[in-house]
Amino acid sequence: MAAEFLPAIFNALSQTFESDIERQWNRATYMLALIMATAGVSAGDGKNVAFATEFTGATAGTVAEGADVQSSEYNSDVNEPAILPWATYRSSFQVSEQEVDIARRSQGSATALLDIFGERLFGCQAKIAQSIETDVLAGTGVDVNGDPTCIGIFGGALSATGQYGSINPATYPEWASNVVSNGGTLRALTPDLMSQVDQQIFTAASVPWDLIVTDAGITRKYMSFFSQGAPVAGATQQSLVRSTADGARPTYGMGNALTNLSQLDNLFWMGRPVQRNPVSPANKMAFLNTSKLKMKYLPHVQTRNEIELFQVLGLQGASGGMRQATGIPARCAEIAKTGDSHKVSIRATVAFAITRRNACGLLTDVSEV
Repeated sequence: MAAEFLPAIFNALSQTFESDIERQWNRATYMLALIMATAGVSAGDGKNVAFATEFTGATAGTVAEGADVQSSEYNSDVNEPAILPWATYRSSFQVSEQEVDIARRSQGSATALLDIFGERLFGCQAKIAQSIETDVLAGTGVDVNGDPTCIGIFGGALSATGQYGSINPATYPEWASNVVSNGGTLRALTPDLMSQVDQQIFTAASVPWDLIVTDAGITRKYMSFFSQGAPVAGATQQSLVRSTADGARPTYGMGNALTNLSQLDNLFWMGRPVQRNPVSPANKMAFLNTSKLKMKYLPHVQTRNEIELFQVLGLQGASGGMRQATGIPARCAEIAKTGDSHKVSIRATVAFAITRRNACGLLTDVSEV
């Protein structure tokens, strides 16, 4: 009797998969995880997102003792509405009833695929979250098809010229952002260039920025500023030091008082976090005051005609096993069924706004080479 080996029965054996799905896509949402999303105007029933601004109009000066008030002295600060349109983001999928039934009973498959419907929902909502994240950073207000998008931090929301929210900084200079550029010619990143942005923000707004956002290439250049080890005796707060004394991941920062190890990648400038983002455009850094960044969503009210599948999902960004809640709800509903498959559409309507542009700034034309 001949000996038998595995190949003889290999094809007759069942295939068993690891329980988890190894997702290869990167749909991280670092910015959305930082911005508190809230309902739009009047619980979201506004035709757009609008907020009131106030610009300098009041005057003050010295007068002679006992002088009458002149008509030219009656001046008040000026209020103007800033108005931004809604942008709708959508992702859809179709699965057959047979696919759902077979997947549910497919023992030995990855656990997530047993609920193929839920897996597709998660993938779509993460894709919507990534699309919003991308436009919050780089959106220009309109896509290639002419449909509205968010106006992003690097896409026009922090420009020094041009209208934003229907207000022109040529009319109200306080509406301009702080931009340190080099006419389109790339130059090396230096501490002084970063300090120039900080200086302009302080001069224009007198409020501190609290976050830098950039891409991985500029982050790499930023990290090259630092030496490794402890500050030398008598070192000032301007010393650039890479500290690993506590055995934790390296902390990069300007100054000796940087001890917060909870921030992403432990990167700091002037004691404030530097965050790299995979969808941030190249050659640029944004200095942000996160209290002046607003994400509004349009809530959906379910109608009688909507079918039972309707759900409200909380959008999440994800990359591998990491998930990031965005605070943005999305509407999930099955569209008209014409066969034996489920056709599902997920939609979120949002608007992103920077409510005080002079409290933020951009550093552009930075080389990553």
